[in-house]
Amino acid sequence: MLRYLLLYGLLLTALVCQAQPKADIEKTIQSLEQIGLKGILTTDTSLLAQIWAPEFIVTTPRNTIAPNRGAVFNNQQQGLIDYSSFERVIENRQVQENLVITMGYELFVAKHHLQEAKAGQPTKRQFPNV
Repeated sequence: MLRYLLLYGLLLTALVCQAQPKADIEKTIQSLEQIGLKGILTTDTSLLAQIWAPEFIVTTPRNTIAPNRGAVFNNQQQGLIDYSSFERVIENRQVQENLVITMGYELFVAKHHLQEAKAGQPTKRQFPNV
């Protein structure tokens, strides 16, 4: 019986030790996501450049691919990313070794009419972030 209790204690300790770094990683990701939201909402490319890699790639709301962060910044400068409100709702986040996958949806209100959104009206779109 003592052997089983000892084994259970070691297993529980191992799980707690592994959970702590995962919680720290999730907290860091949440912080970076909040910085990203602020950078998008305020069109702060210098802030976004701090957290987005130069090879950052994204599917745009117009169903095209921005192949790097410079292309996204260009879209911002052209007024294609100009929102009066912007939020992300996280539905799932997975931490896998050196990889974090976040899935959910974004709600934004465009300041000007865009192909994919009318000014002043909320628009919802799904996203995955890796």
